[in-house]
Amino acid sequence: MTGSAPDVNEHPWPRKSPVRLNTLAALLAFMTIMASLIVAYGVFSDQLWRSITGVQQERVVNVATTLSRSSEVIEALTSGAPPSPDSDIEQRMEALRELLNVNFIVIVDPDSIRLTHPNREWIGHRFRGGDEGPALEGARYASLAIGTLGTSIRGFAPVHDASGHIIGAVSVGVTLSHLAPLRAASHKRLLFLFLAILAIGGLGSAWLARTIRRRLMGMEPDDIARLVAERRVTLDAIHEGVIAVDAQANVTLINPAARSLLGDLKAHQIVLGERLRVLLPGSERGHHALSDRAVINRRMQLGGRAFLGNYQPMLADGQLVGAVMTFRDSHEMQALAEELTGVRRYAEALRATTHEFKNKLHVILGLTQLEDLPALRQYLRELVDYRHAVSESIVERVREPVLAGFLIGKQSEAREKGITLSVEADTPIPQASDGATVHALVSIIGNLLENAFEALDARDDPRVAIHMALESRMLSLQIQDNGAGIDPERQTHIFERGISSKGERRGLGLFLVREQVDAVEGTLSLYSLPGQGTLIEVSYPYRPANGASHDEAASGRTRQ
Repeated sequence: MTGSAPDVNEHPWPRKSPVRLNTLAALLAFMTIMASLIVAYGVFSDQLWRSITGVQQERVVNVATTLSRSSEVIEALTSGAPPSPDSDIEQRMEALRELLNVNFIVIVDPDSIRLTHPNREWIGHRFRGGDEGPALEGARYASLAIGTLGTSIRGFAPVHDASGHIIGAVSVGVTLSHLAPLRAASHKRLLFLFLAILAIGGLGSAWLARTIRRRLMGMEPDDIARLVAERRVTLDAIHEGVIAVDAQANVTLINPAARSLLGDLKAHQIVLGERLRVLLPGSERGHHALSDRAVINRRMQLGGRAFLGNYQPMLADGQLVGAVMTFRDSHEMQALAEELTGVRRYAEALRATTHEFKNKLHVILGLTQLEDLPALRQYLRELVDYRHAVSESIVERVREPVLAGFLIGKQSEAREKGITLSVEADTPIPQASDGATVHALVSIIGNLLENAFEALDARDDPRVAIHMALESRMLSLQIQDNGAGIDPERQTHIFERGISSKGERRGLGLFLVREQVDAVEGTLSLYSLPGQGTLIEVSYPYRPANGASHDEAASGRTRQ
């Protein structure tokens, strides 16, 4: 499965805003708070004014009711005396008006003629406003009307005589201008409260702006859009599988290469949004929790295929928030590495063979210059017989030409180093069906022989023996030397990377052997005693070419 690259022109890039996102978000939040407070201020102001007027209406009605039951008021209405600015009832009402902090107290007779008024000029005149009628009919109420003192809240109560007849009414009022200071004071407190809320909102908006900038790492929306598009193109372009998970190991991303690599293996458990069950470090042991330690170039088996994977945790403020895994098919890389290692081994063998051949040429050249033809004939005869005897057994038993040539070359290298290298094959080794197996064997045998040669530096009679046998398509290799051996405490770590007694930048040969054997599910065993040499046994799958079978190998062993 291959992913198609997204068309970056499908969605045009947004124009770069002159205002940064965090500033825009802060301004939007602040303006929202301000608009809400303005609306709230209007609603609360109206509600406050309604509350003030409601309280005043109830107050003036209660005062008017109390005064309507006063004996002084009843006596003034029943006496029949004409209204006078200097009457006792006028003076009494003025004193009460100042005491009760109202704007007027007006007593009217049944004809709506005023007996009292703050402005004495209006005493004796008809009540103004036209809202006194219900009170002269016996009702108690409050009203809002325009009178001689301006618009006012008025409370009315009827006045009854001893027999219960209505003989007049009392009106107590407060002008709206008189309530203005109270209203202004209430508005001032309300405004102060809203300004405090607005200041808190401004601080919150500034905090929001900083938080957005920190969470987005200073990026703007167009930067984020471009980054997302670039990530999509990058993930589609790379040939490595990429899988990202969150802190709960749920899959959040899987690129086309990963789907392609895992598609043939029916890895149905890797689904977006579901928990990942494979490819996690330690998953083969049943642990699926994320690790906070990175893993580089770790080999893993999935569906019978070998992968080389990396694991990188994602940390935010020191907390594990997810992980990213990349992996690739290790078969091609392994084949390439084996081929390169094999080429190096071939080169070493050819160098030794060339060096040995040059020495023999020097002998031939010397005998020729001495014109000692009998000695030259004898030397060439011995040389041909020796070469034939040495190579014949290898070529006859090891029918894989690359492997046979490599072993012959290693014998020349061993002779150059003064080491006796014997090669024995209990069964014929037919030609391999694929070159990768041959390259791997060349790498394995070359690394093991190199370590064996190095272990023989201090031996008087250095010897190395190779035994090979093919049974049931499994090639058995035994490489034994009479070197110094390996200490028991080092044997458990001898196949780890970087473990070597030869100094720094060593310890790769046996590690590569272990990697190559494990990649094909072969076996690798080591037996060693200090002072008695080392034996390494390897079992490696070997598929013969052209239908050669175990029966052919067995028949060859029988003819031996």
